[in-house]
Amino acid sequence: MGRLFGILILTSLLVSLNGQVLFDDIGDRQRSADLALQCMRTGLQQFSQGIGKMVTKKLEEVENIIEAKMDQIETKNNKSLSTIQTELSTIQTKLSTIQTEQRLLRQGMRVLRYTEINSIAGFDCADILEYFPDTRGRDGVYNIIDIQKAKAVYCDMTTDNGGWTVIQRRVNGSVDFNRNWTEYKNGFGFADHEYWIGNDMLHRLTSTNPQELRVDMERFNGEKAYAVYSKFSVGDEASKYQLRVTGYSGNAGDSLSYSNNMKFSTPDQDNDGSGGFNCALFYRTAGWFDSCFDANPNGQYTDSEKTDWKYITWKHWKDSYISLKSIQLMIRPRA
Repeated sequence: MGRLFGILILTSLLVSLNGQVLFDDIGDRQRSADLALQCMRTGLQQFSQGIGKMVTKKLEEVENIIEAKMDQIETKNNKSLSTIQTELSTIQTKLSTIQTEQRLLRQGMRVLRYTEINSIAGFDCADILEYFPDTRGRDGVYNIIDIQKAKAVYCDMTTDNGGWTVIQRRVNGSVDFNRNWTEYKNGFGFADHEYWIGNDMLHRLTSTNPQELRVDMERFNGEKAYAVYSKFSVGDEASKYQLRVTGYSGNAGDSLSYSNNMKFSTPDQDNDGSGGFNCALFYRTAGWFDSCFDANPNGQYTDSEKTDWKYITWKHWKDSYISLKSIQLMIRPRA
């Protein structure tokens, strides 16, 4: 840079100094001018090269700085990514632990819920539904509490808002209903298939709270019907489990009112109103009979539609004693 300024100054002195001619000879002036011009070109070239080197050096410095910064950023990002991955792994572990704890808690709640249901005397399916609303729509076998022990019954938690305790159920003929007095007194069968709840328990259930009765039935062709009685009760054994049933509604016809006020009969205990004829013994069934019945839910099971009093029948549905594919009787506290 200093050399360049020296050349420029020298050139200026050679060309003029306040208009005074320094060379008398024109040729000398021309040579001097050419020499000065050459010096200027050389100086400018050197100046340009110097500037270029300076710019290149600065660019290299900037590039090095940028690379260093990028390395720092990448290192930082790698550290951040590693930290994030570690944190995510920790969160996943905690989430897995929480999910395991939730499963264990749900299992514990189910155990507690089951224990609670089965530890309170007097429960029926309506009570279960009231205290555990999530059972709505979940038909199946539940334990209700008798005065002596827990008893498995089938609960209908769907029909007409649910809460029905099934007291009798016929679905496939897997259980023989031609039973004696003691068996009908205590109950028999299997809650998940076919059963009779027991006359003693039936008396306790209907004497504790006023009950309504619903009867659902199905033919072998798939046609269904039902009958509801707004008042239903069964007496104790001393009364021969006398039936009280009134207030019919439904679409199956009223076949049970014929048995109103009747005592319970089995093949070995004739309490019907037909005189010397034992309806239960003759038809191999049991129930509340007059001379004999319009409804025979405990009759013999057959695997196809037939017409005979001895089968499971509900006379006023089709005004005929046709055999039914299925039938169930269920009760719940009257609203």
